[in-house]
Amino acid sequence: MPGHAHAAARVLVVLATLGSGCQPSTSPSAVPRLPAGTAGQVLARALDAAGGWNRWAALRDVGYINTLTLFDPAGNVSSQSIGWYMAPLHAGMQARMESIGIPNDVQLGVNGADTWIIRDGTALAEPQRLELTRFNMVSNLFWFSLPFALAEMPATITDLGEVGGDDHVRWQRLKVLFEPNNPGVPGEWFVLYFNTRTGLIDRVHAKITASFLRHELWVGKWLNYRDCNGLKKERQRQFFPADDKGEIIGNVVAEQLIEHVQLNNGYAPESFNKPPQASGGARAQNRHASARDS
Repeated sequence: MPGHAHAAARVLVVLATLGSGCQPSTSPSAVPRLPAGTAGQVLARALDAAGGWNRWAALRDVGYINTLTLFDPAGNVSSQSIGWYMAPLHAGMQARMESIGIPNDVQLGVNGADTWIIRDGTALAEPQRLELTRFNMVSNLFWFSLPFALAEMPATITDLGEVGGDDHVRWQRLKVLFEPNNPGVPGEWFVLYFNTRTGLIDRVHAKITASFLRHELWVGKWLNYRDCNGLKKERQRQFFPADDKGEIIGNVVAEQLIEHVQLNNGYAPESFNKPPQASGGARAQNRHASARDS
């Protein structure tokens, strides 16, 4: 199909453009940062189940095809976007995504406090689009990095005990609070549900605040695990509105597919810098808003 051919061509172009140069020098510690007590035991088992800390520490970057489908309250598809997502690992909040399968060439990026959108060579500066872009880029990297992010970034982790789930599944739960204003975290708090049989994440209950979201409390289901060169990663995520107890209270709102995962691509660090033409990025918007309000 023409759309598939275009998608493949875009991926090849991106890999050829970015897959050269030095790798980021930042690397995680030789041992994971584990909380004390039973919380540390649960997290240690989760790290091993997902591929092990040594495998995670050996990775420098990731690239994959990200397909995001949004649904309206009636369950109908309201939008779908596909892009090649790229990010260095262990190097803070840096990521970019190249559009796939659409007539316009769209590039999205985040580097620290900077966020940008470039469409056909022109920067877009609407605050709401930039907020959505930042949330998309940050959440992608954070979800992919679980559970390893819990042992890499400073956080307060509490063992909430074991509960029963669907179809006689049982979960061990950890509640996680990261340091305030962490740019690499898409929400205020997270409760991770680890399958007691596999040690893998089955669900994530989180408080996520953003102006474009209809709810604050969400449950994400982690589905269809497979091996990705030594990592056990979910291929599919589904997100539902939830209550404060972690119960799902509505239909699926978003579904994400993570496909064709490639690790250690050797992306050049400068590939994630804010492009010169993106002068209308998030910081510029903030400056304009401050000047207008003063």
